[in-house]
Amino acid sequence: MKTGTQPSETGAIVLDPADDVAVLIAGVEAGAFVKVSGPNGPLSLTVRQTLPMGHKIALRALPAGSPVRKYGEVIGRLTEPVAAGDHVHIHNLASQRAVTQP
Repeated sequence: MKTGTQPSETGAIVLDPADDVAVLIAGVEAGAFVKVSGPNGPLSLTVRQTLPMGHKIALRALPAGSPVRKYGEVIGRLTEPVAAGDHVHIHNLASQRAVTQP
């Protein structure tokens, strides 16, 4: 896990210009700066929680109820507001892809 005051060599990726989240390509500790690469150009974010590889972070502040896009597709709606660099996962995202049982 990377920490420090400079962007890490590893970072996060965004695949679609409409995405609201980036996917971490390595684990990071809270407070680490992460380089985000993608179609909208480079970006550096401070990750607000310690997270493992593969988890999502918000690219910008989003209010509760906002749709969240990953890879250009809406994957759910936020159940609470998030700030840039916040973890976006099942604790604050209601999936639109989950199958419910009758």
